[in-house]
Amino acid sequence: MKNQQLVLGAIGHIRSEFREKFGVPKQPGLAPALRAILELSGEWSHETCLKGLEECSHVWVLFHFHLSETFKGGTVRPPVLGGEKRVGVFATRSPHRPNPLGLSLVKVERIVIAPGVAQIHVSGHDFVDGTPIFDIKPYVASYDVPLTPASHWSDAVPQPRIEVVWKADAGEHKLALEQVLALDPRPRVAKPDARFGLDFAGMNVVFGFSEGKIIVEEVSSAKTSPKIK
Repeated sequence: MKNQQLVLGAIGHIRSEFREKFGVPKQPGLAPALRAILELSGEWSHETCLKGLEECSHVWVLFHFHLSETFKGGTVRPPVLGGEKRVGVFATRSPHRPNPLGLSLVKVERIVIAPGVAQIHVSGHDFVDGTPIFDIKPYVASYDVPLTPASHWSDAVPQPRIEVVWKADAGEHKLALEQVLALDPRPRVAKPDARFGLDFAGMNVVFGFSEGKIIVEEVSSAKTSPKIK
């Protein structure tokens, strides 16, 4: 079979609390309080394209891993395995892929349609701000839930949440931030006494790690960061 190429055009972009990859949950649904906007433009923003979507609770989002590095080789090191063990790329959801395509299931919160633009507000996402969207499809339980029990090797890997201690005020974003930080976004090779800065929803969140807990030390305003409500 001849080598086939498909040219994809973005139908819109994602507005998210995360301006950088650092801190973004590894999978959708891990931080239900996170909010994002699927912003459609051009011909795809017309209300006819979204007719009936208000009756759908969840959608699949096909998007571009636009910040991922060029992928080489057939294996990756999943964070869930501590970055120590290699697994075949097709057995993972790593953003490092033969083609940088992502697929995430998110909950639809509300839909806003205005001239020239349509917004689908979603929650429980794993998106970076500015991510190009290729397609949106409804989640249909009668089709998408396997008839036989589903399983994956990561099901047997413990994924505990870490306690978050607050020494600064994050206001209305505290719940979402706590869900994100409880997933422990620190690099696997981080020093125990290292401090990190997370750019989140217009804030710079400084945190460290002590006695098995994430310690939020400072929350201040970050310039030009996205704010999602």
